[in-house]
Amino acid sequence: MRTVGQPKRTILAATDLSAQAKLVIPYAFKLALLLNLRLIVLHVVEAPPEFEQWSPAARRSLHSLKTKALLELGRIVRLANEYGLTADYKLLVGIPGDSILEVAHSSHVAFIVMGTHGKTGWDRLRLGSVAESTLRQAPCPVLTVRASTATHILANPYRLNVSRLLVATDFSASSKAVLRTTVVLAKRLNARVVLLHAAEPSGSLQSEPLRIDDLSRKRYAQQFRKIISASRMDDVITDQVVITGNPVQVILGQAKHQKADLIILGTQGRRGMKRLMLGSVAEAVVRRASCPVFTVRTQMGNPFNGTNGTRRSPTHHSTGK
Repeated sequence: MRTVGQPKRTILAATDLSAQAKLVIPYAFKLALLLNLRLIVLHVVEAPPEFEQWSPAARRSLHSLKTKALLELGRIVRLANEYGLTADYKLLVGIPGDSILEVAHSSHVAFIVMGTHGKTGWDRLRLGSVAESTLRQAPCPVLTVRASTATHILANPYRLNVSRLLVATDFSASSKAVLRTTVVLAKRLNARVVLLHAAEPSGSLQSEPLRIDDLSRKRYAQQFRKIISASRMDDVITDQVVITGNPVQVILGQAKHQKADLIILGTQGRRGMKRLMLGSVAEAVVRRASCPVFTVRTQMGNPFNGTNGTRRSPTHHSTGK
């Protein structure tokens, strides 16, 4: 129960209003219903910071884009209201990544829901990725749904099945945030949870996932029992799996094998050269996963009770509702 005067936590559903991007909306609806959160649907009309100085003709074109977006945002909010949700929209003009972060920092956001096109290689480097930028900088967890894998989603959130969760853990103290989030989601979704640890291969050339030996399995079983007990996850865990190999391959392979509806994993939120040197398991999984991915910054608190990490107030260029 919330204290009187305490703002209700929010799901921020960021969408470019394309047919594929709107397929993330049922996830936002379902989680808002189950977690008793309000919903903000955000659309950003992309424009550079100096757009206020555009010519009259360019400003009229921008006005037309905003009008079309307002109509679609209004439709989504009305549909949310029909499901009993408290919902609103925000229409901003500016740089999408910056605008999403601005709203996330200022609207008591529990987590962000957004689509990703899953670009890899040169296209991703050339075009950049709003989703990946958000993963690295958001003050809250981020749920991403690849556009190419979302076409099966039904419009009715009550018929959306999210009952099999695959949770990657490295047994570190910093991964506690992931486990706390998992417990809440599993209980509200009435879902079963498989805990997965990708063990480092003993040889530098080892790349194919392999099952571990019996002695190592016993050692890992002790570690599983420790984190399960500490996180009070006993009643939601159905299996614990340890596989040696490349973490990204192991997670993606087990997601397919377990028929996971959702992958939950942590990220250290590295930026710059350190991220490029070490790579990012979370970003690679987000680009390639065949199911949605819920990414939790390991330094965060519980995203559902307002105990996220310290929030900064970034400077962005955006305007709108």
